Amino acid sequence: MNELVFLKNEQALTTSLKVAEYFDKRHDVVLRAITASERDAHNFAGVEKAFIKSSYMDAKGEKRPMYLLNRDGFMFVVMGFTGKKAAELKWNYIQEFNRMEAALAERQSVRWLEAREASKTGYKELSTVIHELYVFAVENGCKVSEKVFYMNFAKLINKTLGINPKSRDAVSWWKLFEIDKLQFMAKTIIAGLLAKGADYHQPYKDCKETFDAYARLSFINQRLLEA
Repeated sequence: MNELVFLKNEQALTTSLKVAEYFDKRHDVVLRAITASERDAHNFAGVEKAFIKSSYMDAKGEKRPMYLLNRDGFMFVVMGFTGKKAAELKWNYIQEFNRMEAALAERQSVRWLEAREASKTGYKELSTVIHELYVFAVENGCKVSEKVFYMNFAKLINKTLGINPKSRDAVSWWKLFEIDKLQFMAKTIIAGLLAKGADYHQPYKDCKETFDAYARLSFINQRLLEA
């Protein structure tokens, strides 16, 4: 399953779909529980942020109703889910809210904002050399789209740092600094190999080997296990 809790409009949220899947319940059952909770809490302060009507596209491409829930909305709904297994699942879900809300608080810190700005600048510089690599590759018979070039290097960085691309804005400050380091490494490797006229496949291979070595030497893998 994708991450249970995510950031949207500066809130930690989940969805009725995620709740249904995680608690092994039909979505319509969860929707009824939310409707009942919304009715019971309609006079409570802040209830408009607890239950937010939304929608999603099903497998047939048809629009279906869904709710976005903040921590309060989630707790109000699942308090009726009973049993030992349900208690364990609720506890795990709450820890996800804690994690995401901690990430939201960190986003206000100076070090997070500085790291974010550095990673954005680094991405622009990396994008420039990736474009140059793509042009060189096309001149040498490559048929892959330019988008694939960008995606391959982005995925490599995310994989090295254990980052879910859908929640990249929720990563910690130290991961943002590591993103910037890896982007600088990739930029340097690509530019160097382009200057030598190396095979256009080589930059990705060298980046992967360098990132793997860096992850081992800098104990990134250990930090990911402790995170």
